[in-house]
Amino acid sequence: MQTPVAPPLSTTRVLHYFNLFRLVSVAVLLIMTQWASPMLVPSRGLGGWVWLYAGLITFAVLLPRLRLPLTWALTLTLCGDILLLVTFMQHYGGVQSGFGMLLLPFLAVAGMLVSPRIAAFYAALATLAVFGSVLWSAGGVLPARELFQAAMLATAGFVTAAVTSLLGSKARASEQLAAARSSELASLNRLNALVLQALREAVVVLDESGQVQHFNSRAERVFGRVQRAATLPELEPVLRRWRQQGCPAHAQTLDMNVRGQQLLGRMLPLAVGEVRLVVIFLQNVADLAAEAQRIKLTALGRLTANIAHEIRNPLAAISQAAELLGEDAADEGSRRLAAMVHANSRRINHLVEEVLQLNRRDRVKPEQIALRPFLLALVDNFLLANPSAVGGIATRIPQDLPVRFDRGHLQQILTNLVSNGWRYSSQAPGAVSIEVDAESIRVRDDGPGVDEQAQSRLFEPFYTTESTGTGLGLYIARELAEANGAELNYQGPGGCFVLTLPKQA
Repeated sequence: MQTPVAPPLSTTRVLHYFNLFRLVSVAVLLIMTQWASPMLVPSRGLGGWVWLYAGLITFAVLLPRLRLPLTWALTLTLCGDILLLVTFMQHYGGVQSGFGMLLLPFLAVAGMLVSPRIAAFYAALATLAVFGSVLWSAGGVLPARELFQAAMLATAGFVTAAVTSLLGSKARASEQLAAARSSELASLNRLNALVLQALREAVVVLDESGQVQHFNSRAERVFGRVQRAATLPELEPVLRRWRQQGCPAHAQTLDMNVRGQQLLGRMLPLAVGEVRLVVIFLQNVADLAAEAQRIKLTALGRLTANIAHEIRNPLAAISQAAELLGEDAADEGSRRLAAMVHANSRRINHLVEEVLQLNRRDRVKPEQIALRPFLLALVDNFLLANPSAVGGIATRIPQDLPVRFDRGHLQQILTNLVSNGWRYSSQAPGAVSIEVDAESIRVRDDGPGVDEQAQSRLFEPFYTTESTGTGLGLYIARELAEANGAELNYQGPGGCFVLTLPKQA
């Protein structure tokens, strides 16, 4: 886990901290000279000096409101510091008093905040102020000793400003580099988290002691609630066996049962510096079988769709020929044979049409559909095609329930469910009902329902309990539902199919 990097200080905060440094320095100076050192005689102008410094501090407090650049704001206040500190030095004996050294901390702090050129400028200002005070107190005579001390103080000021400015520049460069690296690491962590969550396997990263460092949402489906820095009892035997083997670095396969789920996976040890991590990938055997079944059915659907395309043309020719033979037949037996050929041709054509619909899964054009008018129109169309069902279909549809779905897919799914419900119901008034809520559409009939043995194969392709059925209706309905982000399931007892609607974005 990366250490967060503090954002760079704003101009206002920099000036605030510098002003705080100024206030503390002046307070310490006054305490040391006026109370802690009784041998020093207070200067007559000290009171005015204190008031001037108080005015400078007040000005520095209000200066950020002018929104000046940092260099300009710092230069204005630092010039006041230099003049007042040199004045203080002059009151207590000039450069020989040693109070000129007070300039160095101010030059050091200011030098850390600006470029080397500006820091040299500050040192030059301090030098001019010191030499000016020496010349002023000398009254035109140039004392060699004081000039030498002033030169030494000026040299110390330039060295201090240069060193601290260089250190400040390096610190700012390091801070910028750390911020850039922190941003890169944050982006990389987000990318890793996204990749980890996108994996179809349950992934858990453990340290050598068995505590969880990382995991994805699929791991929570397998193990229940997972927390960082916690242990997973289900994985303790795996880690114990790994430690007993001497913590080998090669990958190992896993076959385990967790909460009734048969899991297959692999364990991959990693060394990150001195820390040993173990990455465990697990996948439910049932999910693997379902995925294999899905791939097989997809391939089967494509194959049968291609075959169906090839069958349609000769089938149409056979159907036409049967009609012509029936029209030209002279005896009843020939007409009956022609009618049998034509009927079976229609049956095969119906099967071909259903097989061709297998490819409609990939052609999804979702739109916002108001369920109430859509379902009422669907029931009306069904009753027109099946007049015997008039009064046999009841609807309970609340107002203003929208769903985002492919209109043709939704119509095909519900028409199939209503048709099946009516076929297996008592066909009494209200025998079939369509119930709608915000999460699902339920098509229920009063028939006997599907027996338990058939329920497991209900949505398999080409499985049917009728001699005249194709066994593709419910399979295609579920495929179309999944293509739209919905789910179609059977719910017993009795005949009830539940279409769980996709969640609204």
